[in-house]
Amino acid sequence: MQQDKKLTRLQTARGMRMWNVNGMLESVHSAITTGVYTTGYALHLGASTAMIGFISASISIAQLLQAFSPLLIERLPRRKTLCLSANAISSSFWLPIAFIPFLFFEGYQVLALMGCIALSKAAMSLVSPARQSWLTDLVPAEMRGRFVARQRSLTASAGLITSVCAGFFLSSYAAGDEQEGFTTLFITAVVFSGFGVWAWSRIPEPQKSRGEHVPSNQLLRLPFRHVPFRRLMFLVSGRLLIAQIAAPFFTVYMLRTLEVSYAQVAIYSAIQTIATIIMNPFWGYLADKYGYKPVMSLTAVGLALFPLGWGFVTLENYWIMVPLVQIWGGSMSAGWGTARFNLIVKTAPAVNRSAFLGCYSAVSRGCAACGAVLGGIAADLCTSIPAVSFFGYTFAGLQYLFLANGALRIAYMGLLARVTSDTQVSSRDVINRVRKGNPIATLWHLVRMGKSSNPSVRARAARELGETGSHLAVDELIALLEDSDRNVRREAVQSLSRIGAVEAVNPLLECVGSPSSDIAEEAVEALGAVPSSLSLNILVTLLHDDRPGIRRSAILALDRIGDRRAETALEALLEHERDPAIIQSALETLARMGNTGILGRLQDLIRTSETSLERGVLVMSAGHLLGAPDLLYRLLQSGEMDQDRATVRIFRTARRQLGGWSRVEKDARNRFTEAVDRAMAAFERQQTGEVLKRLVEIARDIAGEAGADRAAGDAASAGGSAAGPDDIDLAYSILADLESEGRSRTLHAEERLLAVVAFQRMADLATG
Repeated sequence: MQQDKKLTRLQTARGMRMWNVNGMLESVHSAITTGVYTTGYALHLGASTAMIGFISASISIAQLLQAFSPLLIERLPRRKTLCLSANAISSSFWLPIAFIPFLFFEGYQVLALMGCIALSKAAMSLVSPARQSWLTDLVPAEMRGRFVARQRSLTASAGLITSVCAGFFLSSYAAGDEQEGFTTLFITAVVFSGFGVWAWSRIPEPQKSRGEHVPSNQLLRLPFRHVPFRRLMFLVSGRLLIAQIAAPFFTVYMLRTLEVSYAQVAIYSAIQTIATIIMNPFWGYLADKYGYKPVMSLTAVGLALFPLGWGFVTLENYWIMVPLVQIWGGSMSAGWGTARFNLIVKTAPAVNRSAFLGCYSAVSRGCAACGAVLGGIAADLCTSIPAVSFFGYTFAGLQYLFLANGALRIAYMGLLARVTSDTQVSSRDVINRVRKGNPIATLWHLVRMGKSSNPSVRARAARELGETGSHLAVDELIALLEDSDRNVRREAVQSLSRIGAVEAVNPLLECVGSPSSDIAEEAVEALGAVPSSLSLNILVTLLHDDRPGIRRSAILALDRIGDRRAETALEALLEHERDPAIIQSALETLARMGNTGILGRLQDLIRTSETSLERGVLVMSAGHLLGAPDLLYRLLQSGEMDQDRATVRIFRTARRQLGGWSRVEKDARNRFTEAVDRAMAAFERQQTGEVLKRLVEIARDIAGEAGADRAAGDAASAGGSAAGPDDIDLAYSILADLESEGRSRTLHAEERLLAVVAFQRMADLATG
């Protein structure tokens, strides 16, 4: 028989959309026929606590058929007919369930419920592996994690609405008269399941992966011979066994111990579902980006704490504790479900995949059945244990079960860590990457950017991704470097610059090397945000680029890195560079690095500069050499009157410092204070030359006294700060040069301010 052609992208997209529609319709059926309302119906029919465990076990036992269903599925050329028929038969068993009190005697009603549920689950389990393999063949692997997470969100939303409405609907009936409500709910579930079958019939079936014909006995043994899959299957199933010990009894605890209404139960379930919906995209994104094993490990740890929270729920605090526990459980289960499912289908080979998935489902449901039975027995035993009080809490009944289950889950984490990983990224790596920045905001901006075709929206989202500082967005921002809109590309470069991820170095370098790139200069500057040897070497090489803009951007990037290993390359650049803007940038960068060798050239440029802006930039470079850029910047940005007031304050501060200099004689201190007074008097008279002359005299004495201290070898008293004698000599050199220059011409305002700052710096260094 000729195989079907491969589905087109459009067919795949339509199939994925209808798969979500089917999932939402089926979730209405599932919300009514599983969990709260099945448990409530069983209690309504008179089931005991132990029977609840057996009912839950019967669901899992019925699904053991999945181990043998591949014998049928692998022999059929198509899966659709079998899946649709089994789904219709499965949902039809809920019609007799709806009328159990009218069809069976009272003593057999719970058994009838158990039997019908088992038959319903058995029919569905017959094709469950086919459904999973169908989904795996339909959805491309690179987006499967996000698709499954999105589908879980959609189905959870539909289930949430259904569960809340059903809860309020049942609460409208008086205690003991709920049968009419249950009957209506179950009939509604069957109707929605019928619509789900129709939606499923509209989904195209992809071509199955086929291998050589395998005999039935060998087909069933394949999953056990595949070591990675076998290990994953048993470890995950073991964890499910432990989880099912307590899982059926959270609802029982709310209904019987806490005595809350169905409406309240529905609200608490809704809280958990909302948490799942919110976190599904986040976990799906992480799973696609970093692998399924790290996400599964992280969420398994979180779910291990879930029953412990229930152990501390009491009648006095349940109104606050139950929502908190439900939010936690919903957040963790979102990631666990997505990662577990995708890791299973990824580990299973494409050929005969349904055999692997069927075997996993059978083993996991068998373990779940054992867990539910054990939980039912343990729940009955816990009711006979006397209550005890610890840490202000009284523990009794099912609380013992929850606490013990939490301890078992935590103990099992060591075994779960043995699951074969699908990635080189560890759970710790994921935590480290997520904690940098705001992961939820990052995901929101990524979704907004991905859904929009408006370049303005995409550019704004790219900018906001950079503002989060999260490394999660690096891959998507790198992809935007090839966006067709320049603003989007530019915002992507700037965001990569803010984040500073090493992964961006090579893509940014490609932008620099591309002749058609219009973001080359921005890309070079962005390299400065990545303080690595690779980016440093690239930037040093770009100092010799033929394009002036690239050279200047490379200097700015090196300035941002601040690595002194680039000094030699920058000094070499100054020897042959002729572009004034590039020379100015190189000098500023070297000044920030503390390279005092540029002082002579810097002073020459200050003398010959023609604009206030250029002088301000050059003087700021000198301020960096002095180690007082902030003080100088504040002075330069002030008005003339404010500059004069600030200068007087600096003189007064220096006078107080020098007058209290404990390491010099009293006569020297008096001499310093008198000299500063004369300098201030000259400043009041606006005699700039006289002011500079007095300051140089004081500075010469300061340098002499500091030198005498060093000559005496009193290192401890000579330097209370990190600055050394070279810093004092540098400040004196700048001050003396400005005084000398002021004899032949009128100094600019920027130069006068530099002289004042140099004097203040000397006073700080000497007396500090």
